[in-house]
Amino acid sequence: MDKKDYIDLIKVAEAIMRLEKACVCMTGCTFDEGECYEVYFLWEVLRRNASEKFHYSDDLDRDTSNYQEFMDIMKSEELTAEEKYDRLVT
Repeated sequence: MDKKDYIDLIKVAEAIMRLEKACVCMTGCTFDEGECYEVYFLWEVLRRNASEKFHYSDDLDRDTSNYQEFMDIMKSEELTAEEKYDRLVT
């Protein structure tokens, strides 16, 4: 493992620790408790804190469309994290 890979893993570990803090803030549970054990909890944290247009909808078609738009932004390799934030939160 080279230096870059090791630093990347450190950043991942830091992000996981921040995610667990968000989990505790939102649900009162750590990763091994409640809904926090789910792999996709990160998406839930981001989607719940995005603008209302990305929130869940009882209308399945609308919810699917909202989620697809959310995922298109998140998966974009051209946008920086700051640009993704601007598009998701505003």
